[in-house]
Amino acid sequence: MTRRLLLALSLVTLCSAPLALYAQGKTIRTAGIVKTVSDTSLTITGSGGKEMTFTMDSTTRFKGKGLGTKSQEGKLTPSTATGVGDRVSVDYRDTSGTLHATQVTVNAKAPTTKQ
Repeated sequence: MTRRLLLALSLVTLCSAPLALYAQGKTIRTAGIVKTVSDTSLTITGSGGKEMTFTMDSTTRFKGKGLGTKSQEGKLTPSTATGVGDRVSVDYRDTSGTLHATQVTVNAKAPTTKQ
């Protein structure tokens, strides 16, 4: 009886471990307006005023009108790709509570004000 119980618990543990790893690798998409941006992080304000902060690194890709030209010129950094007030979509992965941006798409640049 004890042997069967141990076997059953082992099987449950082995079957649930890959599911937990799979959930961590799942890409999630959200959208909002850029509140702050640096070369290593991006904070957006989403629906309902919820703020989300994402880490970024050299693997984070940027998409949007005109960004291909900046990329070819070697001038594309997170702070040049997007700015405060831009409307963006962020594809990210939640890795143990750290939100890592895999792709940032600039949907609309912030309106400029004439002075």
